[in-house]
Amino acid sequence: MIRLAALLAAGVAIAQPRPGLDEADPRRPLNPRVAPWNAIGRVETAAGGRCTGALVARDLVLTAAHCLVDPARGRLVPAGTARFVPEGAAPILAASYRIGHGFNPVREEPWRADWAFVRLVAEAPARIAPLPLLRDAPSAGQPLALAAWQHDRPEVLSADLTCRVRGLATYGGQGLMLQHDCAGTFGSSGAPLLARGAEGRWAILGVQAKAALGQRFGVAVPALALPMP
Repeated sequence: MIRLAALLAAGVAIAQPRPGLDEADPRRPLNPRVAPWNAIGRVETAAGGRCTGALVARDLVLTAAHCLVDPARGRLVPAGTARFVPEGAAPILAASYRIGHGFNPVREEPWRADWAFVRLVAEAPARIAPLPLLRDAPSAGQPLALAAWQHDRPEVLSADLTCRVRGLATYGGQGLMLQHDCAGTFGSSGAPLLARGAEGRWAILGVQAKAALGQRFGVAVPALALPMP
């Protein structure tokens, strides 16, 4: 069985091997100021958390619930101490957030509940188009992209544009998760797993939650399992 490791939100020393990466690293830099990549920003907390999130409405960000955990206290941070940082724009504070039912901030489980909709105090700039949610059931082999602000390349939006869906799988009490082979390590928690929708536009098929140690393998909460924002 593939051993999964949490994609940590806190800034920590990274030892080899790293979650979500193997020796062949397919990630490439993207321009974070053009669509659709400008909808993907940093999610930061006063507790030191640094993850990725995506705008799904002008004032709403989708990320992972564990990105909002204060690891020193084992509890969720107050909403006002979290912020979304779009590239080239001022940070926007969180007004409130909603997380998956039953999410335990100490254990960061169950995985199926590791999602958060973060409501912002103000709208993002009008030049940034939010990403839609793709509620279709993923199919094995479906092309994907995983773009994130990752700790080993903190000033670069890096993406694996060559990865694919492996399938849907149930991990016991952790619930139904979307398996993929996208490369993404520390900092990619909460990043959108993107697929092409019916009109060929990028849309969010899932939200990154966990990755395997030393392998390009991860699991995401499928968008079909998310409530309506």
